[in-house]
Amino acid sequence: MTTARTSWLLYLVGSLFVFGSWVDLVPTGLGWIGWVMALVGWAMGTRHDQSDHGHTAVSKAEQIEKLDRLRQQTVLTEEEFQREKQRLLKQP
Repeated sequence: MTTARTSWLLYLVGSLFVFGSWVDLVPTGLGWIGWVMALVGWAMGTRHDQSDHGHTAVSKAEQIEKLDRLRQQTVLTEEEFQREKQRLLKQP
């Protein structure tokens, strides 16, 4: 099961528990558990995890090397290369 599907399922089931507790269909304790489930589902859904998008972690040095190759092939101008290199170096 993917992260997106798991987060949606937690959010949906948690929300149903919360709403069910409001209309006395489920015990209040399950309503509180529903809040936690919904929050966890929401947090999982809003997380920006690169592994879910098929990207591999690439070091800044490798990214700069790739930019340099593009500059040497005249795909990027010197100005574009310097701007992107500075942007990469400023990232945490």
